[in-house]
Amino acid sequence: MRRLTPFFCLAIVFVLLSAVQVFAQSGTVVVYAPHGPEITDPIIEKFKAQYPDIEVQLIKAGTGELLARIRAEKGNPAADVMWGGSTILFDSEADLFAVYQSPEDQAMLKSDPNHKWHPFAILCQPILVNTNLLKEDEYPKMVKDLNDPKWQDKIALADPNKSGTGFTIVSGISGAYGWDFVQEFVQYCRIAPGSDAMFKAIKDGEVPVGFINEDLGIKWEEEGLPVKMIYAPDVVTVQMDAIALVDGGPHPELGKVFLDFICSKEVHEIARDTIKRRSARKDVEPPEGLPALGDLKLYPETEPRDVVNAKFTKILQELGK
Repeated sequence: MRRLTPFFCLAIVFVLLSAVQVFAQSGTVVVYAPHGPEITDPIIEKFKAQYPDIEVQLIKAGTGELLARIRAEKGNPAADVMWGGSTILFDSEADLFAVYQSPEDQAMLKSDPNHKWHPFAILCQPILVNTNLLKEDEYPKMVKDLNDPKWQDKIALADPNKSGTGFTIVSGISGAYGWDFVQEFVQYCRIAPGSDAMFKAIKDGEVPVGFINEDLGIKWEEEGLPVKMIYAPDVVTVQMDAIALVDGGPHPELGKVFLDFICSKEVHEIARDTIKRRSARKDVEPPEGLPALGDLKLYPETEPRDVVNAKFTKILQELGK
């Protein structure tokens, strides 16, 4: 029998490794995401161009609904990746997510010491007013100005039980002013079943005021829609949005490919330039047109989501909403 040369053996190993790599970068990755198409479409389009043999199956719903779904599927998960939701949400549901040290983690402003969530973006939720319904001298100047009977049924607020954005807003305001303030404030609000419904209610003139994720707000302003963002000097709520691998997901290697792509500098530049989101990377400057974070009085989430949800639900019950 002819003896194989070391060079030939190395060539075989290289071919086998290449085949494994090709196989690892083909198939279907299942992604749960609460993001709207304005966020997912340009990034998924770029992913498909870079990884044409990987199909992205995108399942969209509210953050709370998606987390409940992952919880219900534990032991036999359908998703590989959860893309979206604040870091505190991932911490509170840490058992649902896999440990992974992404090569992109070192570029982030903040990282998870347990290596479960990986930052994507930083976003604020300023006040949003409908300029067709309010004159400039009627705009609320501060969040505490909204705690007034004159705003009865005129404020849109997303239910934190169903919306990650709603959770950030309610938790941040409670951190600034306490839960007694929140209870008084909520009595004047129309509770929306999700963040998209809250945003739409203001844009479409169903209510004159509410809150907005700033990336969408600045787009609407630039498009000339009848809205204006107000960064209140007393409170601006803020969250760090993240991505994580679902523990035991059906396609873990493809999940890692997708996660590393989402965390890459190239994608964060798309998020900045196209989506107008602040990157969580150290090497990506913020979008033009947004105020510096250092100029804002920022309030992040202060309590775990289940605690916030329980307190908020009790308030709704007491108010009969």
